[in-house]
Amino acid sequence: MRDRQSQLLNYTVRSYIKTAQPVGSNLLMEKSGISISSATIRNELLELETEGYLYQPHTSAGRVPTEKGYKFWLKNFFKERELNKKKRSILSDAKKRFKLDRKRQLKEIARVVAELSRATVIIGFERHNFYHTGISQLFTQPEFREYDLVCNISEIVDCLDEKAPDLFDEIGNDAVILIGNDNPFSENCSIVSVNFNDNLFVLLGPIRMNYEENAAIIKYLKELI
Repeated sequence: MRDRQSQLLNYTVRSYIKTAQPVGSNLLMEKSGISISSATIRNELLELETEGYLYQPHTSAGRVPTEKGYKFWLKNFFKERELNKKKRSILSDAKKRFKLDRKRQLKEIARVVAELSRATVIIGFERHNFYHTGISQLFTQPEFREYDLVCNISEIVDCLDEKAPDLFDEIGNDAVILIGNDNPFSENCSIVSVNFNDNLFVLLGPIRMNYEENAAIIKYLKELI
C-alpha cells in the first residue's frame, strides 16, 4: 500500500471510530492534511475499496473500514497511550469499594469499565465462573440497532460457558485484540482482553470500538489490580 493510501486509511478509520459515519472524499480533503484534490482522493479510496480495506455502504455514501482495514490500521497506526487522569481516578475509586471482598471488588470495577468504555465487560474468575456487565452499553452503539445483531449479541451471553474458557489458554499477561472473525464470541464484535492474577478480563465492543482507549483501560487495570 502506498504511503498516501495508508494515511487516508488511517484518517478514515479514526474518523469512523469517532463518529460512526461513513467518511467521504471532501472530508478527507479538508481534515486529513494531505494536499491532493478531491478527485485524486476518490481514486485512492476506490483502490482501497478494490483491495478490500474499505467498503461503501451506499452508492452516494462515504467509505467505512472493513475488518481487513481495521487489522491493517492496528498493525501500522495503533498507538499505545496512558489513560487520562479522570478515568484513572474513577477506576481507583471503584477499587476502594468492597476492599474485603475481592470478587465484589472486581465486579464493581467491571461495572465502571463498562460505563467508561461503552462496552460489555466479561470477567472470568476461573474457567467456568464468569460474570458479565454492560450488555446495555453495547446496545447503545449504532451498529446494534438492527434486530438481527441484537439477537446475535444476546446469544453471546448464552454461550459464555462454552466460548470463554478457551481464552484462559489463549490470552496471557499482555493485552490481546481480536477483531471480527478472530473473535471467538462474535464476528460482529471485537475484544480487548488480558489475563492477570488468574482473572480473565474482556472488553467486548463493536468492530468500530476505540481500540487505543480500551487498550489504555486494560493497561491501567493491570497496574490497579
